[in-house]
Amino acid sequence: MMRGRKTLATAVVAAVCVVTLSACTAPAQQVSDARERTVATASAFLSTYVDDGRVVRTDQGGDTVSEGQAYGLLLAVAADDEEQFDRIWDWTVDNLQRDDLLLSWQWKDGSVVDDQPASDADLDAARALVLAGDEFGRDDLRERGVELGTALLDRMTATTALGRILLPGPWATSTPHAYNPSYASPAAYAVLSDASGDTRWDELAEGSRAATAALLDANPLPTNWATVADDGTVAIAGSAGGGGEPRYGYDAVRTPIRFAESCDPADRALAGRMADALPTDEVLPAELDSGGGGVTGDRHASAYAARAAALAGGDRDEAARADLSRMTETSSSTPTYYGDAWNALTTAMLSDDVLGGCPPLSDDGAAAGATSGGAAAAGDARGAAAGLQDPVSAPAASSATPTHISIPAIGVDSDLVGLDRGADGWIEAPTDYNAVGWYEKGVLPGAVGPAVIAAHVDSPTGPAVFFDLPRLEAGDRVSISRSDGTTATFVVTGLQTVEKDTFPTASIYAPVPTPELRIVTCAGAWDPATGHYVDNLVVTAVAG
Repeated sequence: MMRGRKTLATAVVAAVCVVTLSACTAPAQQVSDARERTVATASAFLSTYVDDGRVVRTDQGGDTVSEGQAYGLLLAVAADDEEQFDRIWDWTVDNLQRDDLLLSWQWKDGSVVDDQPASDADLDAARALVLAGDEFGRDDLRERGVELGTALLDRMTATTALGRILLPGPWATSTPHAYNPSYASPAAYAVLSDASGDTRWDELAEGSRAATAALLDANPLPTNWATVADDGTVAIAGSAGGGGEPRYGYDAVRTPIRFAESCDPADRALAGRMADALPTDEVLPAELDSGGGGVTGDRHASAYAARAAALAGGDRDEAARADLSRMTETSSSTPTYYGDAWNALTTAMLSDDVLGGCPPLSDDGAAAGATSGGAAAAGDARGAAAGLQDPVSAPAASSATPTHISIPAIGVDSDLVGLDRGADGWIEAPTDYNAVGWYEKGVLPGAVGPAVIAAHVDSPTGPAVFFDLPRLEAGDRVSISRSDGTTATFVVTGLQTVEKDTFPTASIYAPVPTPELRIVTCAGAWDPATGHYVDNLVVTAVAG
């Protein structure tokens, strides 16, 4: 049922206002570069999981761990958000930092419940502090990073026949040492070595590379836990204590990501080596056994992130980009603290150098895994304003096309036609006044990002298909059928009228972390001098 449709007589004045192709919809721009995608994904994580400086594991009881604080610090650097960085670091100092400068692992319900430090968190936090010092011109942060890194070197490393290795915590000093392969971070070692001049960081880089290579000799995939003895003997393990079955699980998946971003070709080759042991199926289980067999039917963004990194390390860039797309789609469809963190971190580590590494996909102008929330400010050196994603250069995660749109609240029930972009840079409008179109070089409705739907508001003879679009209200539903038999459903969240001459492309078409719609038509006054309406109406809808 249509809500309050105007009569044809009411629309007689509008009937003579022919809507030209260039005037009916908003201008489209090229997909934003790697830096802007990094800012977008990082900002999305920060806005979702950070509460007054505390990174909250919302799906794990609402606690906070030092790992999460470190991720928040890294992503605040990636987002170029100094204020958020200070809030996260201040909360960390006030609530987690110990007298020896290391960070207590877990905080819950107002106090620390496990004061043991975890070296991956301390390493990531030290790296973030040094990077923030450089990014924000802050010697105080750089000094804190060097100090935290030195405390880690003093208390959580050991020298073995393979070289210096990173211990998971001060509790692992006895041989054979409990060892977590995913804690090693060659890029972090390099950042801290440059900042401090401490040669132990270079030793740690060499020892970690040797230990990882030895582990891959023992088993084709890194496992969550292993042991490294002082004599250089390595073995896979089921847990830090040695019990259980070894798995390539939520810890281990970080290993190829951390090695793929290294500037040392030998490290990247180790990441590429892991790709050969991973399943090649499009649907990848969240966890694998030590031989690469699935142990769960669950899917998780971190698993796709890891395979993308391994493939990139082996110079299989096209396959890596496809997994980046699957990573982001999984993060969107099944959002979790850990998955969203590694969606954002992997976007930065594999395609941007903002975290001090050498991203293997840095020459990829449109990595599909990064169409996520937020946008860089105009004029920011970190990237230009966001535009519409262009699947000509971004691998599609689905070959489906949208075929039909239904908006019951205003009586729209129409097949969809494809729309291209004209030579003037504006999206072309449908040639049929009662047809609804979707921008084919943009986001597929139902995929992650802002998909664009456009149609005319009127015609020379009366109302057109989007005449009642201004009557939509928050909560109204939009359904889009697709050629693969699926239906993408959306809920209207708001309407905005904007001037065409100053169309806010950066804010309206900014990358977002979930599937969304931008439904566009003409609005405002008719300008007889130009033969166009002066405004656009933009309806925003989110998946629901």
